[in-house]
Amino acid sequence: MKVLVLDSVHGGKILAEKYLAKKNEVTVVDVYKITPKEVLVSLRHRGAKTPDSVPAEHFDLVTMPCHCPDMFLEGCTYDKRIYFSDSVHDLIDDRRFRIEITGVKGKTSTCYLLAHILDAAGKKVFLHTSRGLGPYIKGKHIVTDFQSIAPPTLLALPKGEYDVLVCELSLGGSGKADLAGITNLLENYGIAKNTRKAEDAKQAILTEKGVTIVPQNEIGIWSKYGKPLRAYGTRVKAVSAPAFGKPLEVEVDYRGTHKVELPGTYLALQYLDAMSMALEFCDAMDIPAEAVLDGLRSFNGVPGRGEISAKDGISILRERNPGISHMSVECTLSCLKTMGALEDAVLIIDPVSKKVCDKMDKDLIGEVADRYGVELRITDGLSGEPQIPEGWKTVIMMTKEGYQ
Repeated sequence: MKVLVLDSVHGGKILAEKYLAKKNEVTVVDVYKITPKEVLVSLRHRGAKTPDSVPAEHFDLVTMPCHCPDMFLEGCTYDKRIYFSDSVHDLIDDRRFRIEITGVKGKTSTCYLLAHILDAAGKKVFLHTSRGLGPYIKGKHIVTDFQSIAPPTLLALPKGEYDVLVCELSLGGSGKADLAGITNLLENYGIAKNTRKAEDAKQAILTEKGVTIVPQNEIGIWSKYGKPLRAYGTRVKAVSAPAFGKPLEVEVDYRGTHKVELPGTYLALQYLDAMSMALEFCDAMDIPAEAVLDGLRSFNGVPGRGEISAKDGISILRERNPGISHMSVECTLSCLKTMGALEDAVLIIDPVSKKVCDKMDKDLIGEVADRYGVELRITDGLSGEPQIPEGWKTVIMMTKEGYQ
Protein backbone atom coordinates (compact mmCIF):
# COMPACT_ATOMS: atom_id res chain seq x y z
CA MET A 1 0.00 0.00 0.00
CA LYS A 2 1.24 3.48 -0.83
CA VAL A 3 0.84 5.73 2.22
CA LEU A 4 1.27 9.50 2.62
CA VAL A 5 1.87 10.74 6.17
CA LEU A 6 1.15 14.44 6.13
CA ASP A 7 3.06 16.13 8.99
CA SER A 8 6.16 14.55 10.46
CA VAL A 9 5.55 16.09 13.89
CA HIS A 10 2.47 15.61 16.12
CA GLY A 11 3.20 11.88 16.06
CA GLY A 12 3.75 11.57 12.32
CA LYS A 13 7.15 9.92 12.80
CA ILE A 14 5.58 7.20 14.95
CA LEU A 15 2.89 6.48 12.35
CA ALA A 16 5.42 6.42 9.51
CA GLU A 17 7.48 3.82 11.36
CA LYS A 18 4.39 1.70 12.04
CA TYR A 19 3.35 1.76 8.38
CA LEU A 20 6.90 0.97 7.30
CA ALA A 21 6.96 -2.01 9.66
CA LYS A 22 3.91 -3.36 7.80
CA LYS A 23 5.86 -3.25 4.52
CA ASN A 24 4.04 -0.23 3.09
CA GLU A 25 5.60 2.34 0.75
CA VAL A 26 5.63 5.46 2.91
CA THR A 27 6.08 9.13 2.03
CA VAL A 28 6.38 11.64 4.90
CA VAL A 29 6.09 15.41 4.40
CA ASP A 30 7.18 17.99 6.97
CA VAL A 31 4.41 20.45 6.11
CA TYR A 32 5.18 22.81 9.02
CA LYS A 33 8.96 22.80 8.37
CA ILE A 34 9.82 22.34 12.04
CA THR A 35 10.90 18.69 12.18
CA PRO A 36 14.48 18.20 13.38
CA LYS A 37 16.77 17.15 10.53
CA GLU A 38 17.85 14.00 12.36
CA VAL A 39 14.23 12.78 12.49
CA LEU A 40 13.88 13.03 8.72
CA VAL A 41 17.26 11.34 8.22
CA SER A 42 16.14 8.51 10.51
CA LEU A 43 12.95 8.03 8.51
CA ARG A 44 14.90 7.90 5.25
CA HIS A 45 17.22 5.28 6.71
CA ARG A 46 14.14 3.19 7.52
CA GLY A 47 12.98 3.43 3.92
CA ALA A 48 10.58 6.39 3.89
CA LYS A 49 10.61 9.13 1.29
CA THR A 50 10.78 12.67 2.76
CA PRO A 51 10.22 15.20 -0.05
CA ASP A 52 10.02 18.93 0.73
CA SER A 53 6.39 19.11 -0.39
CA VAL A 54 3.52 16.77 -1.22
CA PRO A 55 4.34 15.07 -4.52
CA ALA A 56 1.88 15.07 -7.42
CA GLU A 57 1.27 11.34 -7.08
CA HIS A 58 -1.59 8.99 -6.27
CA PHE A 59 -1.73 7.37 -2.82
CA ASP A 60 -3.81 4.51 -1.50
CA LEU A 61 -4.01 6.17 1.92
CA VAL A 62 -3.40 9.64 3.30
CA THR A 63 -3.22 10.14 7.06
CA MET A 64 -2.94 13.58 8.66
CA PRO A 65 -3.72 15.36 11.95
CA CYS A 66 -7.29 16.62 12.17
CA HIS A 67 -5.92 20.13 12.78
CA CYS A 68 -3.95 20.05 9.52
CA PRO A 69 -5.72 21.91 6.66
CA ASP A 70 -6.49 20.13 3.40
CA MET A 71 -4.65 22.81 1.42
CA PHE A 72 -1.42 20.83 1.99
CA LEU A 73 -2.86 18.00 -0.12
CA GLU A 74 -2.89 20.03 -3.35
CA GLY A 75 -1.10 18.20 -6.11
CA CYS A 76 -1.82 14.62 -4.99
CA THR A 77 -4.75 12.24 -5.34
CA TYR A 78 -5.78 9.42 -3.04
CA ASP A 79 -8.27 6.63 -2.48
CA LYS A 80 -8.79 7.27 1.25
CA ARG A 81 -7.99 10.11 3.65
CA ILE A 82 -8.05 9.56 7.42
CA TYR A 83 -6.85 11.44 10.51
CA PHE A 84 -4.03 10.45 12.85
CA SER A 85 -6.59 9.26 15.43
CA ASP A 86 -8.05 6.89 12.84
CA SER A 87 -4.57 5.50 12.15
CA VAL A 88 -4.05 4.96 15.88
CA HIS A 89 -7.40 3.16 16.06
CA ASP A 90 -6.30 0.85 13.24
CA LEU A 91 -2.75 0.21 14.50
CA ILE A 92 -2.95 0.08 18.30
CA ASP A 93 -2.52 -3.32 19.94
CA ASP A 94 -1.64 -2.33 23.53
CA ARG A 95 -3.82 -4.51 25.75
CA ARG A 96 -2.97 -2.86 29.07
CA PHE A 97 -5.88 -1.13 30.85
CA ARG A 98 -5.85 2.38 29.42
CA ILE A 99 -7.66 5.61 30.26
CA GLU A 100 -7.57 8.37 27.63
CA ILE A 101 -8.55 11.95 28.49
CA THR A 102 -8.91 14.95 26.19
CA GLY A 103 -10.76 18.27 26.34
CA VAL A 104 -10.15 22.00 26.08
CA LYS A 105 -9.24 22.72 29.71
CA GLY A 106 -8.44 20.63 32.77
CA LYS A 107 -6.86 17.60 31.05
CA THR A 108 -3.59 17.58 32.99
CA SER A 109 -5.29 18.31 36.32
CA THR A 110 -7.75 15.46 35.86
CA CYS A 111 -5.04 13.00 34.80
CA TYR A 112 -2.79 13.86 37.76
CA LEU A 113 -5.60 13.68 40.29
CA LEU A 114 -6.84 10.37 38.90
CA ALA A 115 -3.31 8.91 38.91
CA HIS A 116 -2.86 10.09 42.51
CA ILE A 117 -6.09 8.43 43.69
CA LEU A 118 -5.38 5.18 41.83
CA ASP A 119 -1.89 5.14 43.32
CA ALA A 120 -3.45 5.63 46.78
CA ALA A 121 -5.70 2.67 46.01
CA GLY A 122 -2.66 0.46 45.47
CA LYS A 123 -2.70 0.44 41.68
CA LYS A 124 0.51 0.42 39.65
CA VAL A 125 0.01 3.57 37.54
CA PHE A 126 1.71 4.96 34.44
CA LEU A 127 0.99 8.64 33.74
CA HIS A 128 1.50 10.45 30.43
CA THR A 129 0.66 14.16 30.28
CA SER A 130 1.95 17.38 28.74
CA ARG A 131 4.35 17.54 31.73
CA GLY A 132 6.05 14.27 30.78
CA LEU A 133 5.57 10.56 31.12
CA GLY A 134 6.57 7.89 33.62
CA PRO A 135 5.30 5.89 36.60
CA TYR A 136 3.29 7.51 39.37
CA ILE A 137 4.60 6.06 42.64
CA LYS A 138 3.76 6.93 46.25
CA GLY A 139 2.20 10.28 45.40
CA LYS A 140 4.88 11.39 42.94
CA HIS A 141 5.16 11.38 39.16
CA ILE A 142 8.57 10.02 38.14
CA VAL A 143 9.07 11.71 34.75
CA THR A 144 11.34 9.58 32.58
CA ASP A 145 10.69 11.15 29.17
CA PHE A 146 8.95 14.00 27.38
CA GLN A 147 6.75 13.24 24.38
CA SER A 148 3.92 14.85 22.49
CA ILE A 149 0.39 14.23 23.72
CA ALA A 150 -0.79 13.80 20.12
CA PRO A 151 -2.75 10.53 19.68
CA PRO A 152 0.04 8.59 17.87
CA THR A 153 2.09 8.66 21.09
CA LEU A 154 -0.27 5.93 22.33
CA LEU A 155 1.51 3.63 19.88
CA ALA A 156 4.89 4.26 21.50
CA LEU A 157 4.24 4.09 25.26
CA PRO A 158 7.05 2.34 27.17
CA LYS A 159 6.66 -1.34 27.91
CA GLY A 160 6.03 -2.47 31.47
CA GLU A 161 3.48 -4.13 33.69
CA TYR A 162 1.00 -1.51 34.91
CA ASP A 163 -2.50 -1.85 36.31
CA VAL A 164 -3.58 1.27 34.45
CA LEU A 165 -2.20 3.77 31.94
CA VAL A 166 -3.56 7.33 32.36
CA CYS A 167 -3.01 9.28 29.14
CA GLU A 168 -3.65 12.94 28.33
CA LEU A 169 -4.33 13.59 24.65
CA SER A 170 -4.50 16.83 22.69
CA LEU A 171 -6.91 16.16 19.84
CA GLY A 172 -8.76 12.87 19.68
CA GLY A 173 -7.68 9.45 20.85
CA SER A 174 -7.72 5.80 19.83
CA GLY A 175 -11.42 5.09 20.25
CA LYS A 176 -10.29 1.84 21.91
CA ALA A 177 -9.58 2.93 25.50
CA ASP A 178 -11.03 0.90 28.37
CA LEU A 179 -12.33 4.22 29.71
CA ALA A 180 -12.20 7.64 28.06
CA GLY A 181 -13.05 11.19 29.05
CA ILE A 182 -13.65 14.64 27.61
CA THR A 183 -13.14 17.25 30.30
CA ASN A 184 -15.08 19.92 28.41
CA LEU A 185 -15.46 21.60 25.05
CA LEU A 186 -15.94 25.14 26.44
CA GLU A 187 -15.08 26.95 23.23
CA ASN A 188 -15.53 24.93 20.04
CA TYR A 189 -12.62 26.74 18.45
CA GLY A 190 -11.65 26.45 14.82
CA ILE A 191 -8.83 24.19 13.66
CA ALA A 192 -7.30 23.46 10.24
CA LYS A 193 -7.58 27.10 9.14
CA ASN A 194 -11.15 27.15 10.51
CA THR A 195 -12.28 24.38 8.15
CA ARG A 196 -13.00 22.09 11.11
CA LYS A 197 -13.88 22.46 14.78
CA ALA A 198 -12.25 21.15 17.95
CA GLU A 199 -15.27 18.88 18.40
CA ASP A 200 -14.44 17.11 15.13
CA ALA A 201 -11.07 16.05 16.52
CA LYS A 202 -12.00 15.36 20.13
CA GLN A 203 -14.92 13.06 19.29
CA ALA A 204 -12.36 10.46 18.10
CA ILE A 205 -11.65 9.64 21.75
CA LEU A 206 -15.19 8.32 22.31
CA THR A 207 -14.50 4.70 23.11
CA GLU A 208 -16.23 1.65 21.75
CA LYS A 209 -14.77 -0.69 24.41
CA GLY A 210 -16.18 0.91 27.55
CA VAL A 211 -17.76 4.26 28.34
CA THR A 212 -16.68 7.85 27.84
CA ILE A 213 -17.16 10.30 30.69
CA VAL A 214 -18.28 13.77 29.58
CA PRO A 215 -19.63 16.91 31.33
CA GLN A 216 -23.28 16.71 32.32
CA ASN A 217 -24.04 19.86 30.32
CA GLU A 218 -22.39 18.43 27.17
CA ILE A 219 -24.25 15.13 26.92
CA GLY A 220 -26.23 16.57 24.01
CA ILE A 221 -23.04 17.39 22.10
CA TRP A 222 -21.44 13.95 22.38
CA SER A 223 -24.49 11.66 22.34
CA LYS A 224 -25.00 12.14 18.60
CA TYR A 225 -21.90 10.02 17.92
CA GLY A 226 -23.64 6.92 19.26
CA LYS A 227 -21.06 5.77 21.84
CA PRO A 228 -21.79 4.84 25.50
CA LEU A 229 -21.58 7.93 27.73
CA ARG A 230 -21.52 8.68 31.43
CA ALA A 231 -21.95 12.20 32.85
CA TYR A 232 -19.89 13.94 35.52
CA GLY A 233 -20.25 17.23 37.34
CA THR A 234 -21.91 16.99 40.76
CA ARG A 235 -19.75 14.81 42.98
CA VAL A 236 -17.65 17.52 44.69
CA LYS A 237 -18.75 20.95 45.95
CA ALA A 238 -17.26 23.49 48.33
CA VAL A 239 -19.02 23.86 51.68
CA SER A 240 -16.65 26.28 53.42
CA ALA A 241 -15.94 29.83 52.33
CA PRO A 242 -12.83 29.61 50.12
CA ALA A 243 -9.90 31.73 51.29
CA PHE A 244 -6.49 32.23 49.69
CA GLY A 245 -3.91 29.91 51.24
CA LYS A 246 -6.41 28.26 53.60
CA PRO A 247 -7.74 24.67 53.48
CA LEU A 248 -11.00 24.20 51.60
CA GLU A 249 -13.71 21.95 52.99
CA VAL A 250 -15.70 20.10 50.32
CA GLU A 251 -18.62 17.70 50.32
CA VAL A 252 -17.92 14.55 48.34
CA ASP A 253 -20.63 12.34 46.91
CA TYR A 254 -18.95 8.97 46.48
CA ARG A 255 -20.71 5.89 47.81
CA GLY A 256 -22.10 8.07 50.55
CA THR A 257 -21.67 11.71 51.51
CA HIS A 258 -18.35 12.73 53.06
CA LYS A 259 -16.64 15.93 54.24
CA VAL A 260 -13.04 16.33 53.09
CA GLU A 261 -10.53 19.09 53.84
CA LEU A 262 -8.32 19.98 50.86
CA PRO A 263 -4.87 21.56 51.44
CA GLY A 264 -4.48 25.32 51.06
CA THR A 265 -1.20 25.03 49.16
CA TYR A 266 -2.87 25.02 45.76
CA LEU A 267 -5.94 26.60 44.16
CA ALA A 268 -8.22 23.69 45.08
CA LEU A 269 -11.33 25.63 44.07
CA GLN A 270 -10.09 25.43 40.48
CA TYR A 271 -9.90 21.63 40.68
CA LEU A 272 -13.49 20.82 41.64
CA ASP A 273 -14.52 19.79 38.12
CA ALA A 274 -11.38 17.66 37.79
CA MET A 275 -12.24 16.01 41.11
CA SER A 276 -15.81 15.25 40.02
CA MET A 277 -14.55 13.71 36.79
CA ALA A 278 -11.81 11.69 38.48
CA LEU A 279 -14.35 10.28 40.92
CA GLU A 280 -16.56 9.21 38.02
CA PHE A 281 -13.63 7.22 36.65
CA CYS A 282 -13.01 5.73 40.09
CA ASP A 283 -16.62 4.66 40.41
CA ALA A 284 -16.48 3.01 36.98
CA MET A 285 -13.36 1.14 38.16
CA ASP A 286 -14.93 0.19 41.52
CA ILE A 287 -12.27 1.98 43.60
CA PRO A 288 -13.11 1.84 47.34
CA ALA A 289 -14.34 5.05 48.96
CA GLU A 290 -11.58 5.06 51.59
CA ALA A 291 -8.85 5.17 48.90
CA VAL A 292 -10.70 7.90 47.00
CA LEU A 293 -11.08 10.11 50.09
CA ASP A 294 -7.45 9.54 51.14
CA GLY A 295 -6.34 10.49 47.64
CA LEU A 296 -8.31 13.74 47.71
CA ARG A 297 -6.92 14.69 51.12
CA SER A 298 -3.30 14.07 50.16
CA PHE A 299 -3.36 15.62 46.69
CA ASN A 300 -1.44 18.89 46.42
CA GLY A 301 -2.25 19.88 42.86
CA VAL A 302 -0.27 19.47 39.67
CA PRO A 303 3.31 20.72 40.19
CA GLY A 304 3.49 24.28 38.92
CA ARG A 305 -0.28 24.58 38.41
CA GLY A 306 -2.12 26.92 40.77
CA GLU A 307 0.59 26.82 43.46
CA ILE A 308 -0.08 29.17 46.37
CA SER A 309 2.58 30.81 48.55
CA ALA A 310 3.37 34.06 50.37
CA LYS A 311 6.48 36.25 50.50
CA ASP A 312 7.01 39.52 52.38
CA GLY A 313 3.28 39.85 52.95
CA ILE A 314 2.43 39.29 49.26
CA SER A 315 0.02 36.48 48.30
CA ILE A 316 1.44 34.70 45.25
CA LEU A 317 -0.19 32.32 42.80
CA ARG A 318 2.01 30.59 40.21
CA GLU A 319 0.79 28.85 37.09
CA ARG A 320 2.96 27.16 34.44
CA ASN A 321 0.81 25.85 31.63
CA PRO A 322 0.99 25.55 27.84
CA GLY A 323 -2.78 26.09 27.74
CA ILE A 324 -2.83 29.60 29.21
CA SER A 325 -5.40 31.67 27.31
CA HIS A 326 -8.20 34.13 28.02
CA MET A 327 -10.34 31.16 29.13
CA SER A 328 -7.86 29.88 31.70
CA VAL A 329 -7.21 33.44 32.93
CA GLU A 330 -10.96 33.89 33.36
CA CYS A 331 -11.19 30.67 35.38
CA THR A 332 -8.31 31.63 37.68
CA LEU A 333 -9.51 35.18 38.27
CA SER A 334 -13.03 33.94 38.94
CA CYS A 335 -11.71 31.63 41.69
CA LEU A 336 -9.61 34.42 43.20
CA LYS A 337 -12.57 36.80 43.14
CA THR A 338 -14.63 34.23 45.07
CA MET A 339 -11.81 34.20 47.63
CA GLY A 340 -11.77 37.99 47.87
CA ALA A 341 -8.14 37.97 46.69
CA LEU A 342 -8.31 40.41 43.76
CA GLU A 343 -8.05 43.67 45.68
CA ASP A 344 -4.78 45.35 44.73
CA ALA A 345 -3.78 42.48 42.40
CA VAL A 346 -1.49 42.31 39.37
CA LEU A 347 -1.49 39.62 36.68
CA ILE A 348 1.88 38.93 35.04
CA ILE A 349 1.89 36.68 31.98
CA ASP A 350 5.25 35.44 30.76
CA PRO A 351 5.07 33.77 27.32
CA VAL A 352 8.60 32.26 27.71
CA SER A 353 9.59 33.25 24.17
CA LYS A 354 8.76 35.83 21.52
CA LYS A 355 7.31 33.07 19.33
CA VAL A 356 4.88 32.00 22.05
CA CYS A 357 4.04 35.65 22.78
CA ASP A 358 3.02 36.16 19.17
CA LYS A 359 0.57 33.23 19.41
CA MET A 360 -1.30 34.73 22.39
CA ASP A 361 -4.47 36.77 22.03
CA LYS A 362 -3.43 39.69 24.21
CA ASP A 363 -6.62 41.65 23.53
CA LEU A 364 -8.90 38.91 24.85
CA ILE A 365 -6.70 38.42 27.92
CA GLY A 366 -6.73 42.18 28.47
CA GLU A 367 -10.52 42.26 28.33
CA VAL A 368 -10.71 39.57 31.02
CA ALA A 369 -8.24 41.42 33.26
CA ASP A 370 -10.19 44.67 32.84
CA ARG A 371 -13.43 42.93 33.72
CA TYR A 372 -11.94 41.74 37.03
CA GLY A 373 -10.20 45.04 37.77
CA VAL A 374 -6.72 43.51 37.68
CA GLU A 375 -3.66 45.21 36.25
CA LEU A 376 -2.17 43.18 33.40
CA ARG A 377 1.49 42.96 32.48
CA ILE A 378 2.67 40.75 29.60
CA THR A 379 6.41 40.26 29.29
CA ASP A 380 8.23 40.32 25.97
CA GLY A 381 9.24 36.68 26.29
CA LEU A 382 12.90 37.71 26.03
CA SER A 383 14.03 38.69 29.50
CA GLY A 384 13.83 35.47 31.51
CA GLU A 385 11.51 34.72 34.41
CA PRO A 386 9.98 37.93 35.81
CA GLN A 387 10.62 39.00 39.40
CA ILE A 388 7.82 39.34 41.94
CA PRO A 389 6.97 43.06 42.01
CA GLU A 390 6.56 44.90 45.30
CA GLY A 391 3.63 47.05 46.33
CA TRP A 392 0.83 44.56 45.62
CA LYS A 393 -1.34 42.42 47.89
CA THR A 394 -1.70 39.64 45.32
CA VAL A 395 0.61 38.69 42.46
CA ILE A 396 -0.64 36.21 39.85
CA MET A 397 2.25 34.86 37.78
CA MET A 398 1.24 32.81 34.75
CA THR A 399 3.89 31.29 32.47
CA LYS A 400 2.72 30.09 29.06
CA GLU A 401 5.16 27.33 28.20
CA GLY A 402 4.19 26.65 24.59
CA TYR A 403 1.37 26.37 22.08
CA GLN A 404 -2.03 25.10 23.12
